[in-house]
Amino acid sequence: MEKTAISSIGNLDMIDLKSDQVVTSYELEDAESFYRFWEGLACERIMIQVVTTGSFIEDLSEYFEGHAYKVMKLAKREFHFQSILQEADRDIAGFLFLLASINDDVFLITNPQPDKSYFSEGKIQCLTDSGERIMWFEYDAAEIYMVGGN
Repeated sequence: MEKTAISSIGNLDMIDLKSDQVVTSYELEDAESFYRFWEGLACERIMIQVVTTGSFIEDLSEYFEGHAYKVMKLAKREFHFQSILQEADRDIAGFLFLLASINDDVFLITNPQPDKSYFSEGKIQCLTDSGERIMWFEYDAAEIYMVGGN
């Protein structure tokens, strides 16, 4: 992971960074490099949030069958999907990389706090005071950015 200049970060329109937060990035060459990154995440739970069009909501729902999730309509054809998975349930990585590579907004939050809402006013709130790491993809999934993780 490398420190990243704020001016070079993609998808900042979906992120509410705090002034003292440092952003790091990891270059993703292909899906395999994302799988390696995914496997290296040390966490008990991971919250997955996706802002996508209606056509992918059904696909997401199928991947998360048997897990609790919620879907919120944001606009006419835009939805916010959220679910929390245990570490053992990481087979969703390939689908998340696909969504990120076609420019859907995919966010990952490690060890999320049960009483926190990380999505508000159309943005991910970078609330990392409890040790969470918040990650999001560059357009076309060329990089993944991260804040937090003390």
